[in-house]
Amino acid sequence: MNPFVTAIRCGKMMAILPSIALILPLVGCGSSQDAMDEEFRTMPGMTPAAQLEFKIDSLMNENRKLRDQVEAMTTENRRLTAKTAELETKIAEMTAAQSATPVIPPPVAAPAPKSRPAAAPQVAPAPSTEGLSGYEAALAAFNSKNYTAAIEQFQSLINSGAAGSRTDNCHYWIGEAYYGMSKYGDALQAFKSVLDFKRSGKAAYAYMMIGNCESLLGNKDAAREAYTRAATDYPSSPVATKAQAKLAKLK
Repeated sequence: MNPFVTAIRCGKMMAILPSIALILPLVGCGSSQDAMDEEFRTMPGMTPAAQLEFKIDSLMNENRKLRDQVEAMTTENRRLTAKTAELETKIAEMTAAQSATPVIPPPVAAPAPKSRPAAAPQVAPAPSTEGLSGYEAALAAFNSKNYTAAIEQFQSLINSGAAGSRTDNCHYWIGEAYYGMSKYGDALQAFKSVLDFKRSGKAAYAYMMIGNCESLLGNKDAAREAYTRAATDYPSSPVATKAQAKLAKLK
């Protein structure tokens, strides 16, 4: 070999020896080192300088691989750290939300009341009639099933003449109130009073209710007559079909 070339190579080797000293601790003495030594021994015709140079290159490659692995592990660690922080934030938010929700204690069972005598049934209070006319107030009392008040108010309208053209209606609703109280005799008289008014819009309904009262009082013939009048005299009335059904049951 040319002495000049040999000198150059020797100078190169002297320059990189400090780097070798730094790299070798990173690589360690493991199976990779043994495999590398075995590879050097099986390479024919390589000078010691060439073997050293090859060895340095191999160590540098190994060191680069290790650095890549360390960088990959660092990146994965950052990702896991960020994921952990995200989960911790969600847990903190859920805990805060649960803490903000007021805890309602279970109801405490009230002590059993002492035995008391049964209270008398109370009549539902009449709805407010403020702003309503006398007739509308009486209807409101009837709709709330305050039948006694309704009868009094409708009768007051009749007696005072304030009912006017609705007088027949007042008699009809008095009959309905008595019927709701199961006072069928009084209801019957009120419904018959409706028939004293010519062309009353409540006539068909009055006949129907007269039939109901007579039937409940056991007067089937009178009931049949009333149902017949409701069905035949007022065929277009909504109660005509009901009257026919009642007649069919009486036969």
